[in-house]
Amino acid sequence: MYENLLCLPYFQGMGKDDITAILDKVKLEFNNHEDGEVLCNNGSECTRFLIVTKGTTESVATAPDGSYSITEEHEAPYAIEPYSMFGYNTRYRRKYTAKGGCTTLSIEKNYFFSEFSKQGIFTINLINIVSRRAQKTDDSIWKLTPTTIEGRIIAFMAQRCETTHGHKRLNIKMERLAEILCETRLNISRALNNLQNQGLVTLNRKEIDIPQFKALLPFIK
Repeated sequence: MYENLLCLPYFQGMGKDDITAILDKVKLEFNNHEDGEVLCNNGSECTRFLIVTKGTTESVATAPDGSYSITEEHEAPYAIEPYSMFGYNTRYRRKYTAKGGCTTLSIEKNYFFSEFSKQGIFTINLINIVSRRAQKTDDSIWKLTPTTIEGRIIAFMAQRCETTHGHKRLNIKMERLAEILCETRLNISRALNNLQNQGLVTLNRKEIDIPQFKALLPFIK
């Protein structure tokens, strides 16, 4: 468990003794989850610091109008939306489920603030992570739009994903994707088939499956 926690950026610079001293004072809850079990729902209140310590989780982000969704896989160790504990909106942005079973460690928000905040290095790590997220969002606004349709499709996904690596699925109608990108359906179809011919994506009905999203990043650089 300690090794998994120390792999997370929130605990970088802290030693095993530091983690032990904190965990001795807080209430911990360990849970094993079966495949497909919901860990937290989009829109539900974020009242805890939730860490996946073993296994894989799947997150689904759905557009406000419900016209498309993006599914991502996250390998342990992984902290589920710790930023959702702060700010004006303290609700989860995505739905998270166990994929093939997983184990989670849960720490109630009040313990999180009362004990972890006493550690200076943890506070600095948390501020850096939140700041990086804000800066990343700001940087994305100023990036030039890719010149190719393939690049624009990938940039559209990258802006809406939690990470830029791992397995992703975009569930969307071709017509809707063309509408969002101000392109014709034919051009979108050609671009996606080009990516499929290169072995980078697999096209199914209303679904674009991407085995490794990182392999697509050169299209938007």
